[in-house]
Amino acid sequence: MKIKLLLSLFAISFVGSAQHDVNSFYGTNGSVFAAVTTVNPIAHGSGGTNQVWTFGPFIPLGNATYTYVAPTASESTTYPGTTTVIVTSTTQGTTTTEGRMFTKNNAGTVAITGLNTSGMTINFNGGTSSSGNATLGAFPMVYPFTNADNTVSGTFNYTTNSGTFSGTLTTTIDGYGVLNLPDYNYTGNVTRLKTVLSVTLYVSIFPVGTASQTTYAYFDENDTTNNFKFRSINTTVVASAVGINENVTTLEVDGSMLANNQNALQSVWIQNPVQDGIEINTSTNIDNANISITDMLGKTIYHEKNQNILGTLKIPVSLTKGIYLITIGNENGSITKKLVKN
Repeated sequence: MKIKLLLSLFAISFVGSAQHDVNSFYGTNGSVFAAVTTVNPIAHGSGGTNQVWTFGPFIPLGNATYTYVAPTASESTTYPGTTTVIVTSTTQGTTTTEGRMFTKNNAGTVAITGLNTSGMTINFNGGTSSSGNATLGAFPMVYPFTNADNTVSGTFNYTTNSGTFSGTLTTTIDGYGVLNLPDYNYTGNVTRLKTVLSVTLYVSIFPVGTASQTTYAYFDENDTTNNFKFRSINTTVVASAVGINENVTTLEVDGSMLANNQNALQSVWIQNPVQDGIEINTSTNIDNANISITDMLGKTIYHEKNQNILGTLKIPVSLTKGIYLITIGNENGSITKKLVKN
């Protein structure tokens, strides 16, 4: 059995608007973020003052849109105390998935009451009087801030597996400094928020494994959109008894930076090896693009002018086994990538 991200919806959409503090848990309604990956692992380093963080280069995978709604009557019953549901709609290629995070805001103190995504539910309903809720702490959070919740507990269901869990959640405002994202021509003063969720998984009364998730989110003090500039989420799940053993990292970049990127061509991603068709993927709009495909002898296999690319553009060309080059360009420049057909 394979689980991609046991606690994936715990990818928290914190909002920060001033250096050294994070003012609110909830982001701007309808905000779009780019899902990306990178060849080299992200090294966040230690916290503290006057830090310098530089991340990249990135490869785009898709995008995620966050919206905020009130819980339905059924959701309020299943996840008691919920005041706001964060709905995440994620698109990668032609596939779109939805997840829901259930949250409780009690006079500024925010807790997670539940998570629900395809094939999986997590309910922070352990203990009595909602003591199992995963509490982040009271907002605003000012550097240096720490809140430790040692009573996180509840139930989980994933496909044919179900059980209970218990553990801790630690939330910190652990540093500030300068963030550099060279792919998007971004340099800014940021504050970093870190969360660490660590739980033990049980089936019946027997421990079957562990799950942990560490999130780093960076906020620009001058960003009037109130969204993080960059976020990294690493989840590790080891539960051999039920067939789960994964280590997954998810990276997100503020979508407004991609829209303002002067060289949107850098966001292009093409999956190799090529299957029946060639798919050009980008989370940034590319206007008036010229696309050409050549073989290794320089012979042109495909050529098209004035294409607009956003999301996924499928090229209707059939290639024989071999290596090819695809070039995409407009008035901002051009990029060339290798294609492999097995």
